Amino acid sequence: MQVDWGQIVTHAIGFMIAVWLLKRYAWEHLLGFVEKRRETIAASFEEIDKGKADIASEKARLDQELENIEATRREKIQQAAQEAERLASEIREEARREAIATREKTKQDIAIELDKANEILKDRTIEAVLTATEKMIDDQLDRDKHNKLIDEFLNQVKAG
Repeated sequence: MQVDWGQIVTHAIGFMIAVWLLKRYAWEHLLGFVEKRRETIAASFEEIDKGKADIASEKARLDQELENIEATRREKIQQAAQEAERLASEIREEARREAIATREKTKQDIAIELDKANEILKDRTIEAVLTATEKMIDDQLDRDKHNKLIDEFLNQVKAG
C-alpha cells in the first residue's frame, strides 16, 4: 500500500478550511446551540427536582390529611358507640319504667277484680242468707205471727 501524500495534503488543507469556516461562521452558533441545550437540560432537571419536591410536599399533605381523616373516623366511631350506649341505656330505662307501670296496672286490675269478686261473693252470700232466712221464717211463722212481726217492725220504724 502506497501513501498518496498529495491526497493527504489536499484533505488536510480542506479540513483546515472547513474548520476555519466553521469557526468563523458556525462555531458561535454551534456553541450557542450547545449552551442552549445545556440550559434546557439543566432547566429540565430543576423542573424535575421541583416536581419531586412538590410531590413530596403533596404526599406529606395527603398523609397528614389521611391521618386527620383517620382520627376523625375514630372519633366518630367513638361518638357513635357512646350514642349507642346512651340509647341502649334509655331503652333499658324505658323498658324498666314500662314494666313497673304494667306491674302497677296489673296490681290495680287484680285489686279491682278482687273487689268485684268480693262484692259478688258478698251479694251472693247475702242473697243466700236471705233466702235461707226467708225459708226458715216461712217454715216457723204462720200468717198471724208474720203480721205481728211486721206491725212491730213498723212501730219501731215510726218510733225510731
